Amino acid sequence: MKAEGREQKAEVAAFCLLLSAFCFPAFAGSLVTATHAAIATSSPLATQVGLRVLKDGGSAADAAVAVALLIGIAQPDASGIGGGGMLTFYEAKTGSIWTLDFLSTAPAAVKPELAGTHSGPTSVGVPGLLAGLDALHRKFGLRPWKELVQPAISLVREGGMPTDPRLAPHDLTTTLVRISEAGARDFYDGQIGTKIASKIKDAGGILGFQDLRTYAPVWRAPMKIQFNGYDLYVPPAPSTAAIVIGETLNILTTFDLNASGFQTPKSIHLMIEALRRASIDRSHYVSDPASARIPYRDLLSQTRADAWRKSIQPDRFTATVSLTEPELTPAAGHTTHISIADGAGNVLSMTLSLGDDFGSGFVVPGTGVLMNDALAAFTTKLPNTLAAGKRAATPLSPTIVMKENRPVIAIGTPGGDTIPTTILQVLLNVIVYGKPFGDAIAAPRYHQSDTPDQIDYERAAPQDTVAALAAMGHPTAQRDTIGDVEALMFDGGKIIAVADPRHGGAAGGF
Repeated sequence: MKAEGREQKAEVAAFCLLLSAFCFPAFAGSLVTATHAAIATSSPLATQVGLRVLKDGGSAADAAVAVALLIGIAQPDASGIGGGGMLTFYEAKTGSIWTLDFLSTAPAAVKPELAGTHSGPTSVGVPGLLAGLDALHRKFGLRPWKELVQPAISLVREGGMPTDPRLAPHDLTTTLVRISEAGARDFYDGQIGTKIASKIKDAGGILGFQDLRTYAPVWRAPMKIQFNGYDLYVPPAPSTAAIVIGETLNILTTFDLNASGFQTPKSIHLMIEALRRASIDRSHYVSDPASARIPYRDLLSQTRADAWRKSIQPDRFTATVSLTEPELTPAAGHTTHISIADGAGNVLSMTLSLGDDFGSGFVVPGTGVLMNDALAAFTTKLPNTLAAGKRAATPLSPTIVMKENRPVIAIGTPGGDTIPTTILQVLLNVIVYGKPFGDAIAAPRYHQSDTPDQIDYERAAPQDTVAALAAMGHPTAQRDTIGDVEALMFDGGKIIAVADPRHGGAAGGF
């Protein structure tokens, strides 16, 4: 073995020893109760790394940086530095809540016919993940950047990536080392950025160096949704969360869901019909706020909720094609999620994505970077049409729930269009039905969008419930699972961390 190889193996061994010495246990699909700090992610190893950062005095932002970079290695189908995401952050010191949009943007050379492109270099948008992590770290980080990149470097050297030769782990090691030493901006306007732009051009892609140089994440004020004494803070557009979750809750407000019962056919029917109507508005109005005005005041008004509610039959399915959108009142893609709370009381909810599984499938030669397929999320219909520099509408919905100005829940999930509906159901299970947090997440899930006209239900859903929904006229279709929730709940000085039992994630805390 070469000396360099022995040194790398020794480094990995030392890293693993540190994990075992300083990290508290984390179990796949687990529920952990902590008193100081906690984390839930889709990767047991990422959870351990995040706990180590928190144990060493790092903030929730520090842990998020380390975890996001490591998940990109451990689960390259779901995330990576060639992708992007969104986050919601509660700062305990000031009581303020922020959202950060680091979604991929369309390159300057885009053409309308590229909308919906799912693979290859022509589907690639400007990656935002590293810029987002850098912005988060600069604002809320405590630990050195280089220290936070190291776990990802160690995992690549250990052979923690899948064996697909296209992923070129040796090239990725070089890229990550450069990022750790030169900083995240090198990916955009330095040596790495130059190589990425050149190689993508050689492969026939349209992303250029100027696209990388001018990319910037955007801090935005979150949208606040009030329901049953709780305040839900979700990202604004281009996230669809505010419209899908907010409108659905507004429509459901006057229905007595408690009387209807937990996950009874009637309760599910009412939720599904409300979701269908909110989804119609999502499709018609949500896009990049830089390119279109989104009439939030009207869409989230009780007037609109009342109008939609009148079209719901209490015991019968209503086809989308038969619904007439109320008039607006004049003014007067594969993913992963991370939830973290640190010892200072800061709370982070962050969702990351490459788009489809493994993004575009295109790895930039010489860098090991697997790129997103951001152009796949655009359509040929307004308002989500493709244009240079534009961010596509996205279902990413990292959410923080507050009550009496204190964090109650941090939650998020992958799952494409099922993301807002999954979060909505978990919150209803807790807020309306009073279910324990673990049970609220484990309960069977259902999904409805504007199209197609069908309820998707999990395999674990009771068959008599599905039959009752079908008897109301609802077309139905079975899925194995819906969503992969990673969430925290704050209760009486304790933090309950839950990794969805449907998949192999892990919760941890101390």
